[in-house]
Amino acid sequence: MKFDVQIESIATNNINMDFFYVPWDSHIFNKNVAQISNLKILKAKNALNDFELYQKWCSQKEIDLSSCRLPHSQVNESHLLESKGFKFIELNHQPILANLALLSLPASSIEIIEAEECDKTALANVAEIIFHNERFHIDPNIETNLANKRYRTWVENAFKQDHQKIFKCILNTEIIAFFVVEYPKFGHCFWSLVGVLPEFQGKGLGKKVWRAMLKHHQEELISTVSTSISSHNIPVFNLYVALGFRFPEPYTTFHCSYNHV
Repeated sequence: MKFDVQIESIATNNINMDFFYVPWDSHIFNKNVAQISNLKILKAKNALNDFELYQKWCSQKEIDLSSCRLPHSQVNESHLLESKGFKFIELNHQPILANLALLSLPASSIEIIEAEECDKTALANVAEIIFHNERFHIDPNIETNLANKRYRTWVENAFKQDHQKIFKCILNTEIIAFFVVEYPKFGHCFWSLVGVLPEFQGKGLGKKVWRAMLKHHQEELISTVSTSISSHNIPVFNLYVALGFRFPEPYTTFHCSYNHV
């Protein structure tokens, strides 16, 4: 599956925006998916008209689903999207924990071990069934089985990416959770996907698992850990607060479905 994208841009006196065709989601959903990665209104008067250039591009590419994630403070841009048929899906939070080296973390009975190829099927099977609160599950225009497939594919692809590692969390010889981790720059890691196996959910293990993972990153000399969570996932939101993560300005996620005649 290809992960390279070609960024398209619209730059006028009224609006600046960047967007691209999303090959991985298009493959999974069997429909053409696009994503707006940047949107800024310069002059509101004619911004709506200029946004039509993007919609024409979507029509030419036969885009079925378009998504956009904006800083929550971009109210004018949010209103523009809504006026063009985009629907609010979620608030996306990106909690961050800095100065990890200064955090006092207890020794843990949970082992953190990098997953191997032989773990891929088992972890992908788990990823396919445990996620329910994310944007593609919330969107009523996306079939649940396809949203599930997206997370299965996410884990499978992570084993092929040089910039990602998959860690399994083991307690008494059993895998109880996994983390897909990216290392965007020295001293910083990003938890792109985190999951607890169903049989270990609701047993008070969450904080122990997350602390064990933070302890592992301390040993890697990581100083900053960040992640991304949906506002629909209240239990994990509270977990990050309890662990001392800070919450910058959230992002607002919008989806727009198109019907081609």
